[in-house]
Order: sequence, then structure tokens, then C-alpha cells
Amino acid sequence: MFTTQDAVAAGEELGLSRGHTDKLLTELVDRGLLERPRGRLYVMQPPYGGLMPVRSVAIAVRAVTPAAVSGDTALVHWDLISQAPLHEEVVSTPARIQWRREVRADGPDRLWKVRGSTIRFRRIPRDHMFGITSVRLDSETVVPMFDRERSLLELLSRPEPSSALWVGELIRDHQPQLDRARLWEYSDRLGVSKELARISHGRLPVGGGSIWTRNGGIGW
Repeated sequence: MFTTQDAVAAGEELGLSRGHTDKLLTELVDRGLLERPRGRLYVMQPPYGGLMPVRSVAIAVRAVTPAAVSGDTALVHWDLISQAPLHEEVVSTPARIQWRREVRADGPDRLWKVRGSTIRFRRIPRDHMFGITSVRLDSETVVPMFDRERSLLELLSRPEPSSALWVGELIRDHQPQLDRARLWEYSDRLGVSKELARISHGRLPVGGGSIWTRNGGIGW
């Protein structure tokens, strides 16, 4: 994948004018060698861009900057939930969606149809763009993604009353895979440490087990 700016910079190195580069890009799109999912973003088609088509979520994180795979998509990748309830990919970004084609509002989120898939863009404060790691989805796809702890705490920002209960169940079920210190550090940075403390000290109405306290003890 590359942007118009990338292409212009490469063209200048080859002695091509901006107009010549733009013309070449248009010709390659018309010939089906390039796909343009939105203005100024281009995706090379197989076999020139790889053996497999570029995944829609990889296109999404390049369509806005900065961005990271998040939500149920990240939770599934980290094996915190078995499968996403909706056939969509989730991306978090502090950027505004500037294009309009194939984009519609869904509350505060924006839904983008690309390659038959739905991308849910969640806009978050810029200082919440942390806890991001590079993840390989397949042999040809590497994307930025919220890590386990950041993906889990994102649930606490959801308005649904059941979110806190769900976080408690996931922490209980996946304690060995979670970094306790990182979980508390992230909760401070996200402003949800009080919610996490209430979860760690409260008995869950479903199931059993224990949840950590900040000092590493057992919540109950």
C-alpha cells in the first residue's frame, strides 16, 4: 500500500513530474493493477503486491494515521474471546474520517465498507493511542494493534452496563496471559483505575475465581 504522497516522492527521485505520476497512477487503476479504496490511498493487486489480496483491516489502519486494530477484532486475536459477534473489523484512531464514499455514521463511530467488509472506526483521544504492538495476521500482513491489556481495558470505556462485568470475567479467565502491572498502569492512563479497582474487589455474579488487586493480592 502507498499514498499519493509516497508515489510523488518516488516519482521525483526518478525525475517524473507530479502530473506524470498522477497520470501513471490513473492508468494503473484503470488497468486493475492498483485499487484505490479512498482518495490518495492505493493498494497493489496480486501478484504485484503479494500473493494474496491485502486484508481490509490492513487497508483501514493505513487509511487513517495514527490507527490501531482494537475492539472485538483485537480481543479475538489475543484469544480473549472466541469470536467476534459482528462481521466487522474495529480500528481506533484520534483522526477524523475525511472521505465520504462508502462511509456512514453509527453513533460516534464511522462505518466504512471496503472490499465487502465493514470497518468500524472508533475515535479516541490522541493520548489514548498507547499500548500498541505490531502483530502479524498472516504471512503477508502486519498491523499495529492494541496489546492484550489495552484491548481489555477498552471495554471499560463502553457505555453498556455489562462491560465492567465482562472485563471482570475476562480477567478471571485469562489471568496467566495478562501482565498485572501493565493492566494497572494502563488503567491510570485511561482514567479507569477506579472502575478496575471496583472489579478487582467485587464478587462476580457468574462463575468463580479471583481477580488481582493493584498490589498483587487477591481481590476477593
